[in-house]
Amino acid sequence: MTVSVDAQDQIDAQPFSAEQVRDALDRVQNSDEFKGSARMRSFLSYVVVETLKGRSDAIRAKTIAMDVYGYDADELLKREGVVRVDAGRVRRKLQAYYESKGVADELVISLPVGSYAPEFLPGAQGNRQTLRRRRRATAISIWLALMFAGVLVGVLIGRTSQPVAPEAGKTAIYDVSPARVEAMNLSNAGRDLIFPVTDPARLQPALLIFQTAIERDPLYYGGYAGAAQVETLFAIIQSGNPVSVELMHAADKSSAYALELAPDAPWPLSARAWFNFGAGNYDSAVRLSQRAVSLAPDDPHVAEFDALISLYTSDFDRVLSKSEHYGKLARNGGGLVFDNALGAAQFHTGDYAAAIRTFEETISRGGPFGPISAAYLMAAHWQNGEQDEAQRLAKVFSDTWPSFPLEALKARVFADPQPVQELVAAMKAAGWSGPDAAQTDAPQPVSSD
Repeated sequence: MTVSVDAQDQIDAQPFSAEQVRDALDRVQNSDEFKGSARMRSFLSYVVVETLKGRSDAIRAKTIAMDVYGYDADELLKREGVVRVDAGRVRRKLQAYYESKGVADELVISLPVGSYAPEFLPGAQGNRQTLRRRRRATAISIWLALMFAGVLVGVLIGRTSQPVAPEAGKTAIYDVSPARVEAMNLSNAGRDLIFPVTDPARLQPALLIFQTAIERDPLYYGGYAGAAQVETLFAIIQSGNPVSVELMHAADKSSAYALELAPDAPWPLSARAWFNFGAGNYDSAVRLSQRAVSLAPDDPHVAEFDALISLYTSDFDRVLSKSEHYGKLARNGGGLVFDNALGAAQFHTGDYAAAIRTFEETISRGGPFGPISAAYLMAAHWQNGEQDEAQRLAKVFSDTWPSFPLEALKARVFADPQPVQELVAAMKAAGWSGPDAAQTDAPQPVSSD
C-alpha cells in the first residue's frame, strides 16, 4: 500500500524513530500487564505497526475486527462493540504499566480516547496525558446531592414520563433493556436543563439527573457525556475557586469514559470537546467539536456547544456561516444559545447594527435578558453611535447586576484577549465601571444567556 504525502509528513514529524517505537512496544508487550493477554498484545501491535507504516488514518473498529480478530464482513456490525471494549482494556493496561514499571520510560505509547490510532509521546508529557485521575470529585457530588435532591425528584416526575426511543435506527423499544431506556430518558431530560441559563440553580439538578442515569445503566455513554458538560461549565463558573480543579478532574474522567464506551458517537465527542475547551486545549476542542457536528449536523445540543466553542476561539466566521442552520435548529427545539452566539459574533466582526437587531429580536421572542446580552447591547449601541441608549443600558447593568464579574468571566472563556478588550472598552466608554474589587474576590454565580 502506498503511503500518502500527509501520512508521510506525520511519520516525519514524529519525535522518535521507528526503532525507538518498536523498542517501546516490546517493553510494553513483555510487561506483566500485557504478557498474559495475547489478544491485547495483538491489538496494540497492530495499531502501532499500522501507524509506523503511515496508515493511522485508516485504523477503524472494522479494520481491527477484520485484520486482528479475523471477523467476516457480515459480523462487523455486532463485533465492533468488542473492539471498543478491547480498546478500553488496552488503555487501562497502558495506564497501569506507565504508572508502575514504565514510569521512567522516555517514550510513552498512548491510545487517545476517541481514537484507535496511537500517539508516541515523550515520557513526562505522555504520562500527563495517559494517566487519569481514578476518583470522581466525591465531595462535590455529595454536596450537590444533599442540596438539590428535592429539585431532582420534581424534575424527574415531570420529565421521565415522556420516554424517548433508542437511538439505534429502527430498533424497537423491547430490544433495549429497561435500564438502558431509563438512562436514555434521564440523559435527554438532563440535556434540556443545561441551556439557556448556566447558573448553579439550573446546572445542579441537571448534574444529578446525569448521575442518576449513570446509576441506572453504567454502560450507557449519555450519563457520562452530560455529566462532563455540566462539570466543565461548573468549573468555568467557579474559576479561581479550588473546587474548579476537582470539577475539571471529574469532567476529564466523565468525558473520557463516555468516549471509551462510544468512540464514534456525537455526544461523547462533543462532551470531550467541551472539556478540552475548558482545559485550554483549543485545537483539540475545535477538532472534536467539528467532528461531532459532522456526525450529527441536526443535533441542537451538539450545535449549541459547537457555537460556543467557535465563538470563544474567535472563529466568528464559522458562527456567522452556521447562523441560518443554527436558527432552524433553534426553531425546532434548540435553545437560544445560537442567537446570542450570533449576536456576539456580529459585534466582534464590527456589524454593530446587526448585533443590536439579533439581541433585541431574541429578547422579544422570549429569550433571556441577562448580563451577557445587556453587555453586548450596551457596547453595540455605543459603537453604533447611539450613546444615549448605551448609557441607559450601562445604568441598567450597574443597578441590576452590580456584582457580576463580566470582565473576569469573558477573560476566562475567550482564548484570545482581544475580543474581551474591545467589548469591555466599549462598555466602559458607555459608563460601566465594573464590580468593585471586594465584590469579585469570591466566585459569583454566572447566568449565561
